[in-house]
Amino acid sequence: MKKRYSITALCGMGLGTSSLARMAIMDYVKSHGIDANVTVADIGSVKGITSDIILTTKSMANHIPSSVSEQSTVILVTNLIKKDEINSKLDEYFSSVSE
Repeated sequence: MKKRYSITALCGMGLGTSSLARMAIMDYVKSHGIDANVTVADIGSVKGITSDIILTTKSMANHIPSSVSEQSTVILVTNLIKKDEINSKLDEYFSSVSE
């Protein structure tokens, strides 16, 4: 049985930027046949995130508590609206894990 991944796009407010990233992530997983639930979150709710993958910017990384980053793979990008960068980082991640 294929693993179902949970992926969270994390930004400061959990609205615009993370929603754009969510759409890019959803396009990626669909085109690669990856079963995933993709959500968005804001920095205020980061302590409650229980995702396999958290995709966020390098500037937001220091706001993620170690209790969360130890349970999730944190993927850092320079810009959450750059689809090519998101795709590249997801390629790196999914090529390193076996299903």
